[in-house]
Amino acid sequence: MSDSVRVWLWSLAALAGFLVLSYAAVRWVLPLVLPFVLGAVLAEFVNPAVDFLVRGAGRLRVPRALASAVVLLAGAGVLGGLLVLGVTRAVIEIQALVQALPYYYAAVVDLLSRLARELGGVPAALPEALRSFLTRNPEQVQRLLGEVSGALTAILQVFAALPAILTNLLIAFVAAFFLSRDREAMGRFFLGLLPPEARSKVRQAKADVWNTAMGFLKGLFVLVTVTTVLSVTGLTLIGADYALLMGLLVGLADVVPIVGPGAVYLPWAAVEFLSGDGLMALKLVALYAGIVGVRQILEPKVLGEHTGLHPLAILLSMYLGFRLLGGWGFIMGPLIAALLKSVVGSGLLPLFRSPVD
Repeated sequence: MSDSVRVWLWSLAALAGFLVLSYAAVRWVLPLVLPFVLGAVLAEFVNPAVDFLVRGAGRLRVPRALASAVVLLAGAGVLGGLLVLGVTRAVIEIQALVQALPYYYAAVVDLLSRLARELGGVPAALPEALRSFLTRNPEQVQRLLGEVSGALTAILQVFAALPAILTNLLIAFVAAFFLSRDREAMGRFFLGLLPPEARSKVRQAKADVWNTAMGFLKGLFVLVTVTTVLSVTGLTLIGADYALLMGLLVGLADVVPIVGPGAVYLPWAAVEFLSGDGLMALKLVALYAGIVGVRQILEPKVLGEHTGLHPLAILLSMYLGFRLLGGWGFIMGPLIAALLKSVVGSGLLPLFRSPVD
């Protein structure tokens, strides 16, 4: 067996092992230690502000423990206030939407019935699937609205689980405090557990992983936040119902590649147009176009420049992550791709290093 074939087989085996271990870690280990992982991510987010206070703002130099506590408490206060306001408003809108579901059901059934009557003169010109849908629309719409009602009930159940969520957030904040306060000491301790010849590679890989992963998370957070804020503000200004609830839904849809906010805005605009409110449909389309324009301007700068990953690699990792891990895969897929890029670049996992003619 030639050296090039041996290197190629070793690379395939190493890549497969890395992917299997990554999958196992995300599937089974991550749920067990999720609060501490969130704490590490949170510590990385607040470290620039903590470092600024430690270095000194003017002549004031703050001890690192106090700086970490001040920054985290300030962040918790802001986050808690926003969470209380957001949850209160979201619960009000969900309750109103649940009460209005019978009205929406009747309106949709009436709309589809009128559409079926108007198209009744040219049924042969319609696709069989559409004709079948129009003739059976009451049952299908009822089933669809039942699923929507079930989804809203599930959302309300999430609110019922808030005590457990808040407990995990508390653990994450406490972990973030210790990780931020003792950052250098912990780094020296974990590096001391490794062989001396591997420490520089691990240090480089760690720096690359954190830079790429945090760049991706920060970029994604910024994009989703901008989309959500613009959606809530825009929907409020144009007088749309359930502005906060729908804005949050648009923000969640923004995480999904390719589909994005259009998964909410375009069907919504179509329903408004078919219901006879063409002006609201036009407003929704205009708002969607504005958000897409802002996102197209921000995305290359906010996401691409910080991750170092090709857009196709990000898209592929999101798709595979979703297929293998579900909703979490949209975030974990690119993070695993960033980790693979970093460990290969540092030499810890030398894949496909044979020369190319």
